[in-house]
Amino acid sequence: MMLRPPGRKTITLFILPLACLVTRQATAQEKPVKDLPPISVRDFTIPPSPAVDSNSSAVIIANFGDIRFIGNKSSWFSHVFSVHKRVKILNKKAFDAATVRVDLYTPGQDEEKLDRLTATTYNLENGQLSEIKLDKKDIFSDRIDKNYSEVKWTMPAVKEGSIIDYSYEITSNYNMLLPTWRFQSDRFPCLWSELQVDIPQTLMYVMVKQGMHPYSVDKGSEASESFRMSTKEGGWMVVDATTERHHWVMKDIPAFQQEPFLTSDENYLDKIDFQLARTYNGEDYKDVFNSWKQATEELLARDDFGKNLDDDSRAVDNLEQDAVGGTEGTMAQAKAIFYYVAAHFTCTDYYGKYIRSSLTDVVKKRSGTVGEINLLLITMLRKLGVKADPVVLSTRDFGFNLASYPALDRLNYVIARVVINGKIIYLDAAHPMLGFGQLDEACYNGHARVISNSDSASIYFDADSLKESSSTGVFVQQTDKGAEGTWESLLGLQKSYDLREQLGGKGQESYFKDIQTRFGDDISISNGGIDSLNALEKPVKIHYSFKLKQPDGESTIYVNPFIGGGSLQNPFKAAERKYPIEMPYCRDDLYVFTMQIPDGYSVEELPKSIRASLNGSDGSFEYLCGEQNGMIQIRCRLKLNKANFPASDYGTLRNFYAMIVGKEGESIVLKKN
Repeated sequence: MMLRPPGRKTITLFILPLACLVTRQATAQEKPVKDLPPISVRDFTIPPSPAVDSNSSAVIIANFGDIRFIGNKSSWFSHVFSVHKRVKILNKKAFDAATVRVDLYTPGQDEEKLDRLTATTYNLENGQLSEIKLDKKDIFSDRIDKNYSEVKWTMPAVKEGSIIDYSYEITSNYNMLLPTWRFQSDRFPCLWSELQVDIPQTLMYVMVKQGMHPYSVDKGSEASESFRMSTKEGGWMVVDATTERHHWVMKDIPAFQQEPFLTSDENYLDKIDFQLARTYNGEDYKDVFNSWKQATEELLARDDFGKNLDDDSRAVDNLEQDAVGGTEGTMAQAKAIFYYVAAHFTCTDYYGKYIRSSLTDVVKKRSGTVGEINLLLITMLRKLGVKADPVVLSTRDFGFNLASYPALDRLNYVIARVVINGKIIYLDAAHPMLGFGQLDEACYNGHARVISNSDSASIYFDADSLKESSSTGVFVQQTDKGAEGTWESLLGLQKSYDLREQLGGKGQESYFKDIQTRFGDDISISNGGIDSLNALEKPVKIHYSFKLKQPDGESTIYVNPFIGGGSLQNPFKAAERKYPIEMPYCRDDLYVFTMQIPDGYSVEELPKSIRASLNGSDGSFEYLCGEQNGMIQIRCRLKLNKANFPASDYGTLRNFYAMIVGKEGESIVLKKN
């Protein structure tokens, strides 16, 4: 864990100002929604664009978004989100783009509503334009869970060369978060993406802009609008307010390029997020999650979060008694509770920080979200008298969260911070293969927040602080049965956890069968075993015996010393890279190979020893090779002292790995005397 925040140069955060309301009696007029021009034959020819290449299976011709506010029956504002999207399908790989899914927040009252849905597929038949409209009976709505529903439809008559065109509006009374607008697609290039937002100055939003591509239009202006809304007395009034209008356009945006060692596409896509920061009702200002202090207070007061931490139900009490049993000592009892919860509760959702029902219900079902399981763990530890508090964070695949501002929708995960005898320990019972005091590498994603009424604070789980060491030893000797040897490897804690997750309690037979399959006929293995597999706080040790296939009487024998290890290929294949390199942890891998020279043979050629560094102190590679007393020994060590590298280091890192792959591919050459 590091105490410094990581820098992200692609993020811009700004806040819209507030202004006053003026009330009058009049008729309000809604602003017209911007629309695309009708489709014609010429639209089937995609104009030249640097964003489109031979790998494109579809092209987004245009994507328009509009967010505006209207008055509602609650004497306040609702927002309307309008979308109009037009896509040309180039080949079958993009047929799935014809199925559109829209999520709605539908908790049972004040449900979001989807209206004005139109969808048409256009085709060219013998040079003539044909259009097939979506039938309303082909629009389906399914409930995802108690809070969300999905509206889904599939565009009709789609084939290669079709243009699909659809538009809809979503009306929502939930203004805490406005819809995210993605200018960039993770699959298809986009010729034109445009967003317009009109926000009455009674609402102040934090807007987070991120991405790498420039805006063709990025401007703001003021306008005046009238909003018809109800009064507390049951009548209607019209409110005049100044609005902040923001208009953004991007052109020729390439599809997001998938690259290895990138934590999440969401961190780098061109997009804008909105979160409500402050409101003004004509009389009073109200801050809304304006600081981490305020967010902490509200989280602790929530029925589905902080209030449940003092659950005194009999079910939780009985569970604690079952877990602790006759164990004595605070640390031992804390471990007993942790391992009991991890072993007896199944995580059903790793993207949920709130309690969806109650901890009593979680105990009854023996399952829950990551938030429910770890909040239950915290509650049980508190009953033991241990200081335990939740920590909210975002996992690496979910994207980063803001250290400077509490954007709670960016947080998908909860772990526990406990303090025992002055020692701070972080726990996660949602993964049954994690040891006490260990976190999954996905949690090492920068900023996290301790939610406590006494010592709440920002902390940082940085991948650069996660050190992973492993050592592998291979010994080959000559026997009357030929060349035989032993292979053993002691993994670091993260790789040990990964192996335990991989096996998933299935046993070791299939694991060693896979190793044999990779070796093929050249090597046969036996006596395989994995030590400390169930001792979750210890590193795992893998070992097996093997026999090398050696043709009799060969005048020259070539031996690659990296048996069951080494870098087979360079993970960085692309010639260039736009985005940073984000590895899961720092690494220190040692490989030692010892081989007895067969009788009747002598060394003709050995790989040369080298030492190389990466950017001075960022990493190193050492390859030492020698022969003495009929034995050949190679000692190879790869060390990376940091996990995150800027894109500017990509060329150097790529060349560094190319050198490693080349070196580890060299063979020992033995000549018959």
